[in-house]
Amino acid sequence: MNSKITKEVNYHNRIISTFIGQKIEAIFYEEINYEENKKYWEFSKIIHSIDMNVIMKFSNGKLIQLFWDNEFESYGIGFIEIFELETKEGYKLIQVSDNINWKNIIGKTISAIKVYWDESESQSLQKVFNYLIPIGRKTHIRLPLTWEINFEGENIWISTLELRENGNPYYWADHLTIMFSEDDANKYSLKNPQNNK
Repeated sequence: MNSKITKEVNYHNRIISTFIGQKIEAIFYEEINYEENKKYWEFSKIIHSIDMNVIMKFSNGKLIQLFWDNEFESYGIGFIEIFELETKEGYKLIQVSDNINWKNIIGKTISAIKVYWDESESQSLQKVFNYLIPIGRKTHIRLPLTWEINFEGENIWISTLELRENGNPYYWADHLTIMFSEDDANKYSLKNPQNNK
């Protein structure tokens, strides 16, 4: 089996063994501390936009941190188990379990996760006389852009997407956006990333 396919299969297997069958007890967002009380993460009532990380606390006590990373390419969705909630310097940890969108999901079992992959090409560049010149061959890139998480029939979408203030999307971002509405997921082509081109 090709090493890229093996890596994707391992990623899927890690998702299944970590998330499927778990119940969320609490949700936290890790944000840059702008020293203001404004809820920068609340893009709209049904879209949350997070600078850094989403942390899920499962009913079994495990803490799983979702973040943008470069396991496949910058920036896809990554995750790790963490062992304590801590506020890092320059950041703030916000408990959002009481937000109406999460309240409907807390205590429900994660029954499925679909990963939507985006594809592109990349090529190295070299600076020559103040110009960037392509060198080498183009390489094919695939990364996990969006997760669709099913909680006993209710879905949410988490994507490495940033919505600008004017609502324009910026894909492959160092950002996580959560959509609680399928209409929004469709509007921003989260289930069909190839339409973003």
